[in-house]
Amino acid sequence: LRQQYGEDALPSSAWKSENGRRVYAFNQADDARGCDFAFTAKGKQFRVEVKASAGDDEIFTLGSSEIRLAMDIGTKGKRRRGVFVLVHVKNALSPQPSAVVLPNPYDPKHRGMFSIEEADARVRYRVRI
Repeated sequence: LRQQYGEDALPSSAWKSENGRRVYAFNQADDARGCDFAFTAKGKQFRVEVKASAGDDEIFTLGSSEIRLAMDIGTKGKRRRGVFVLVHVKNALSPQPSAVVLPNPYDPKHRGMFSIEEADARVRYRVRI
């Protein structure tokens, strides 16, 4: 990300997931945010979710906060200001991992590129007595 958008656009605080605290212990982490990185570059707010898999399959799972954020940014009016991007790291545990940058699967412009087979859902209820 720093190679593409520059060091200034991606300070250590841009790393929002709990994993970032392994590298930057002082970072504020929030895994419920829906993305691993959040930064502004070229006048747009970027939200980047990173997914990793041990093999080279073209499949991964999005959690509920990630789906919610992608759907929110994928709506017509918000696409102008915000960008949701997925980075899929394939063969993550191998000596030669590779990264595939993917657009927002909930943006109607990219509907034909994705097959959303299942969606995570958190169900909360309250019993009324």
